[in-house]
Amino acid sequence: MSNNYEHEQIKRNFIYSMEEMSRVSPHIVMERTPQMIRYESNLAHPLFNRVITYHGALSEDGIDEIGRIANDYIARKTPFTWLTWSHDANVEVLGHVLQAKGLNKVDEMSGMSLELRNWNYEKKVIPGFVIKPILSSSEMGWFRDIVPSVFEVNGEIGEVFGQISEDVALGENAAYRHYIGILDGQPVAALTAVHVGETIGIYNVATLEAYRRRGLGCALIFHALHEGQAEGRRLAVLLASTMGEGLYKSIGFNVDVTIEVYLG
Repeated sequence: MSNNYEHEQIKRNFIYSMEEMSRVSPHIVMERTPQMIRYESNLAHPLFNRVITYHGALSEDGIDEIGRIANDYIARKTPFTWLTWSHDANVEVLGHVLQAKGLNKVDEMSGMSLELRNWNYEKKVIPGFVIKPILSSSEMGWFRDIVPSVFEVNGEIGEVFGQISEDVALGENAAYRHYIGILDGQPVAALTAVHVGETIGIYNVATLEAYRRRGLGCALIFHALHEGQAEGRRLAVLLASTMGEGLYKSIGFNVDVTIEVYLG
């Protein structure tokens, strides 16, 4: 597989994950044009307001369009993020244009992938640790207690995120699957997998602070990847923070693309 293939699959899985969230939530609206894919919401948080990808010409008209998009969020007093992908054409120029329009680069993520067809792993036994899929609304309470707090998505935004996460995973033939890690009877870790086409996307890897550095998150990832592999998924993909990149490399993931995050 070419590096461009992995890059596109990483992007497609992420876009699909957001499309599914918009499908079940009245709060999120996706917009697709030949030049752009973005989503917006009535929630004042950059998690729910983002330009995922932009392929418009960076001519004078294109630069004006970027300004109009940014001003649409700003006029609603809505914080938003704009992603750039290192494999896209004119990405450096786009970054300069975004900064000229008042956006600031605030983060950088690595788009990573792992070929699953020949992937092998040795299951590490962690005494007292059990992984189970979330199959009911009551079990989603575990997810709500872990993931929003770990990612500091609190208050109304955290409640909406929890409800969307439930609605997108518990329907028939849902592409989203949430898993919970239970240690000595206590729910302490969680993970989301998004299955689409040849890929399984790994998201929301979260462990409560008191239980970190015990391999619980890694065990959850192995579990989800094994299920994806058994179902014939060809590629695992994820977006990693700088802090998490080392962990994913130790599992076998490779960096395929760099995503810069601009905040407006």
